[in-house]
Amino acid sequence: MIYKQKIETPSYLCDEYDRLHPWAAVRLCQEVTEYHGNATGIGFKTLVSQNRAWVLTRALYIIKRLPEAFEPIELSTWSRGHNGLIAWRDYRMLNASGEELLTGTSYWPMIDMTTRHVLRLNDVIAGYENHNIQATEYSEIPKIKLPDMSEPDVSMDKPVTYSMLDHTRHVNNSEYIRLIFDSLHELGFDSTKQFLLVLNYNQESKLEDILHLSHKLSPEGHFLRIDNNTSLSVSALVKSL
Repeated sequence: MIYKQKIETPSYLCDEYDRLHPWAAVRLCQEVTEYHGNATGIGFKTLVSQNRAWVLTRALYIIKRLPEAFEPIELSTWSRGHNGLIAWRDYRMLNASGEELLTGTSYWPMIDMTTRHVLRLNDVIAGYENHNIQATEYSEIPKIKLPDMSEPDVSMDKPVTYSMLDHTRHVNNSEYIRLIFDSLHELGFDSTKQFLLVLNYNQESKLEDILHLSHKLSPEGHFLRIDNNTSLSVSALVKSL
């Protein structure tokens, strides 16, 4: 099935100009994923009882326009299949007149929560309904190759706080995007224009971590690296379209 949810853009997720924050747009995509998972028996509560969990490893979003506060929108998501180890999930956000505001695609392996090993999906989601429909033009999400970040254009540190954690007890994926766009704001990045956001999630961050962000502008776009206390946590590319 394609799961659809109609809501009004929450004002508490909007910026000073009453536009949805980019991190909040991604958080809403994650939320509709939870609803779809719960409706089809592979949601967080069901899987955690089996000591399993979905983990987001890569994501790509094309944001064409961020909706305004209280603007009616429709979020949809669906499974695009899997290769045995990674499930592919796509997203689409429309306004009331059918204008496409956001499209996205993402990679989700399932892990054993004790061993952290990736599980084979053939038996875990046997018979699950998939739709071979691409929301974006990208059939694959690229692995980000970061440029030399030894002399970044902007750098900032942020300690992980309790409010950044979700039910996995790690930093929620959207919180990295919040940090990314806080840094881009310092550089005058215009999020009212269309842009591409690509994320590679490498390692989870915990409450005791301090996140260090480095930014480097190149002809390919804005490259960002976020390290936690031990290693690279997230790499990202933001590019105006």
